[in-house]
Amino acid sequence: MTAAAASTTTATANAAAGRSRLGLALLAGGLLGAANLPPLLPGAEWLVLPALLLWFVVATGSQHPGRAGYLLGCVHMALFAASLRHFMVPAYLAVVVLGGVYYALANLALAGLSRTLRPWAFGLAVAGSFWWRANMPQLSFPHGQPSHALWQWPELLHAASLGGEALVNVLLATLAAAIAELGRSWRCAVPALRPALLALFAIGSLVAATTLWGRSVHRAALATIPATAAPLRIAAIEPGFHPHVVFTAGGDWKQRYRTLFQERLLAPTRTALVDQPPPDLVLWPESSVPEDVPRSALAGDARLRFDLPASSARLLVGANLRAEPDGVTPIALLVALPTGAVLGLQEKRQLVAGGEYLPFVSWLPTGLGAWVRELVAEVMGAAPNAVPGVERAPLRTAADQPFGALMCFDNAFPGPAAAQVAAGAQFLCVLSNEAWYRGGGELEQLVAMSVLRALETATPLVRCTQDGWSAVVDRSGRLAEHLPIAAAPQPGPRILRASVWPGPGALPSMAWLRAAVGPGCGLGLGLLLLHAFVRWARLRVARTASRPDGGHGPTPAHLGTGS
Repeated sequence: MTAAAASTTTATANAAAGRSRLGLALLAGGLLGAANLPPLLPGAEWLVLPALLLWFVVATGSQHPGRAGYLLGCVHMALFAASLRHFMVPAYLAVVVLGGVYYALANLALAGLSRTLRPWAFGLAVAGSFWWRANMPQLSFPHGQPSHALWQWPELLHAASLGGEALVNVLLATLAAAIAELGRSWRCAVPALRPALLALFAIGSLVAATTLWGRSVHRAALATIPATAAPLRIAAIEPGFHPHVVFTAGGDWKQRYRTLFQERLLAPTRTALVDQPPPDLVLWPESSVPEDVPRSALAGDARLRFDLPASSARLLVGANLRAEPDGVTPIALLVALPTGAVLGLQEKRQLVAGGEYLPFVSWLPTGLGAWVRELVAEVMGAAPNAVPGVERAPLRTAADQPFGALMCFDNAFPGPAAAQVAAGAQFLCVLSNEAWYRGGGELEQLVAMSVLRALETATPLVRCTQDGWSAVVDRSGRLAEHLPIAAAPQPGPRILRASVWPGPGALPSMAWLRAAVGPGCGLGLGLLLLHAFVRWARLRVARTASRPDGGHGPTPAHLGTGS
């Protein structure tokens, strides 16, 4: 065979191998997305492991790992974030296009590492990439993490009780990588079979040990709950209509909303209040009161006038607090019945990029930022203007039991839930407006996040949604009660009645570790990328260095140097 023919054959083989790796990247992204979507078949959530295995194969076997990782990430983001396309197509495209970058970075971080280190580094890189995406300033997007796929199996997620969802991500990715390396050793003896078996045994033992340790931490926290603790009776009202349709349909939207307010919130609340015994707490979802509440109205004897009967129950209402000069902050107001006296409030701490604020606009000079907002309002009809609130002390039921209120996206992050439980909250209420989600996996994603919050804090959560998945996640992370998912518009409101056993009112031990693992993974990814960059820079310098003979390229080896 001539040199030209051999070169052509090699190029053809390389091209075929490249197409194969891109195909694996597409498959890995699709499997990862399927694991985060509503399962079409029993056990579909377990696709997360083969997805991570193929991701590792692509990251360590592709000629262009960054390109393959980007493709993998775009497919994954496009699948599990598909609900966003109904809300704003540009935002959906931005999520897909920008989201793929994190997966590419995770792949590039593995460059130049030994086979022994690669499975461990892969776990660190995957967890770090998801932590970066969840905590990126102005563009936080915590959905679709590997740990979320297994929310239906809380007993297997108890590593989160020890190190949060980031630790579960590390363990799942490292385990999948070790299985992939064992498969390579079986197929082509690289790496050798014995080291691959030992690595898999070590990683499997670590997964089991951290899960059992987290379980013991969780059980120790539950053991501190007094035996005399009684369950709380909760009634969560799900109105079942699209608020944005009401507001944008033209005509007198206020009258339309007043009618729906009477039929979908006040009427079912009256029904719930006549239960015997009555509920301790009635929940209304986020943005139930459309008129902005001025901050001055909360000073002194603040009241919300509702036509509701006298009851020992208290009402938790989703509303908006007017923030100067032109913004609003979503809030939860605790109201006494029948007076309507405001007993306390909690504010939303985590806002949705694009939906509640314009990313990076707040970083611009005042005049330029105002011009951008006006331009967006002119093109889209309105510009999001929410501002984040501040952390407040837990609220209290009539029986003086402390609880925390999380507003929708707060539920997606460990911080707000942990802060409320550390301050004494014995249960958490999530008030959410999910009416703009249609299709995709967002509704299941939000419940998956609630499961992780329960495991991290040993505290139950009650989800009250506008049109989503109203549910109770108990203090062990199990889905205890729920209303079947029903897309809006529904023919009428629904009520989720449940008894909720309280949590310990304090964080489980090892809280410092849960707070540190995520940032630690993010730092680890940064160090791996730095190592890969330094290695690339050195190789580039070596390739372009001047040779002793006056040419360019790698310096030839000299006898006696050992090269």
